[in-house]
Amino acid sequence: MRQNIFTNNQRPPSTTKDKMQQQALPNYPLLLNKTQSTPTQEIKTYSPFSTYGSSTLNTQSQQTSAIEYNIQKQYPSQINQQQQLSVMTTSLQTTQKTTSTISSMTQSQPEQYQQKSMINVSKGICGLRNIGNTCFMNSVLQCLLNVPAFNEHFLNGDYLKDLNSKNSSVPNEYSKLVSTIRNTPNFQSIAPYGIKSAVEIVMPCFRGYAQQDAQEFLVGLLDGLSLGLNRVKSKPTYKEMNDNVNGRTLQDLSKEWWDYSKSRENSLVLDYFQGQLLHTIKCSVCSYSSFAFDTFQDTSLAFTRAFKILEDMDLDRLLDKYVIEETIDDYYCSKCKKHQKVKRKFTIWRLPHILMFHIKRFDYRRFSSDKLNHRVKFPLELDMTKFIQDSRKTFLILVDQSTKNCQYSLCGIVNHSGTLYGGHYTADSKNPYNQKWYRYNDSDVREIDIKQQRYDTDGSSSPYILFYARKSLY
Repeated sequence: MRQNIFTNNQRPPSTTKDKMQQQALPNYPLLLNKTQSTPTQEIKTYSPFSTYGSSTLNTQSQQTSAIEYNIQKQYPSQINQQQQLSVMTTSLQTTQKTTSTISSMTQSQPEQYQQKSMINVSKGICGLRNIGNTCFMNSVLQCLLNVPAFNEHFLNGDYLKDLNSKNSSVPNEYSKLVSTIRNTPNFQSIAPYGIKSAVEIVMPCFRGYAQQDAQEFLVGLLDGLSLGLNRVKSKPTYKEMNDNVNGRTLQDLSKEWWDYSKSRENSLVLDYFQGQLLHTIKCSVCSYSSFAFDTFQDTSLAFTRAFKILEDMDLDRLLDKYVIEETIDDYYCSKCKKHQKVKRKFTIWRLPHILMFHIKRFDYRRFSSDKLNHRVKFPLELDMTKFIQDSRKTFLILVDQSTKNCQYSLCGIVNHSGTLYGGHYTADSKNPYNQKWYRYNDSDVREIDIKQQRYDTDGSSSPYILFYARKSLY
């Protein structure tokens, strides 16, 4: 385990062990960056009736309206579903949806929640106040809040049918955040105390106000949402999955692994964000092949050691490196009954509706660590067909029905500026209603021309997490 050599005022992407060491910190740090307000100042600024306070930039009438709305929105975390539905009905009336309700989503069919029927095209352009070294959280939230279709389930109360009362804090607070964002005047800001507190309940490593890693928070937030919305009420006994085909097709093996995974965790989050990888190991001595199907939500893409020194990269090459076959010198072969040299390869088998690429910019080695500031080029429109075609050539089959739809659009970017020892997170996100791009720097929000950023031609050294959504969701 890497030794924690950083102080609270530095910004490393901490390991879980590093984070757990922060639990003993008081709720509010004595020292924050000069550019950040202390949490106690924030509390004085906002309504005591809400965990999402309105910005002081609002006019007096806007403040009064926000306070009245927030009072109406308060309900205990253990409130029964009938009361929650009443609250969400009020939210529906406030946001002035079309009279036609969106039909209930069947599993893995979020296209039914397309945004085209929505008329609140100017909503959701709202900043998030920095409440104490929380730029990592704000940038992730701004990308998730602008994911198409997904947030409609929380806005209209559809998520409540899957809500688990014992783990309801994260889904309920996220739903309140979505509603508050949609009902806050554009280019104003709110303080996201509620969602931070909820995530801390299920992920104690995020307690306090130490600087954290955005990708680790993204994983923790999605885990908290999925835990609270898990449709599985009684999990089957854990079992080891068979990695041998034994006369079956790979499609059959894929379905067996997929169904077993769904029998243990099946949620709205996984409907949107979960895909499946085929992990193939082939012995170089006896040619025996074993197959394992693993689920994934975000994909971590690493620079090779040569790339760290010599050149910048583009997303296609990073993905090529991710799926390319590699040699492992010492791997146990179950047929030879000893360690042999093997060939290992990852194959994208099922595609999720939302792709998330984590660019591993923080390099940790035994005696030194550093941030990799290489520029990465990535497209506004992503075609995953070329990566699926490689799989089709390998196995001479259509990998999965989900791979027929390989067209994605860039919808969010988490950026990191600075060094390994101190930096700042911001987000660029595409509003799912008006299709315009905005840059979110905590409470500051401004419109940008995404084409002028020249991400596809010049690249950038800032992107840390990329979000791509299926075009069919818009």
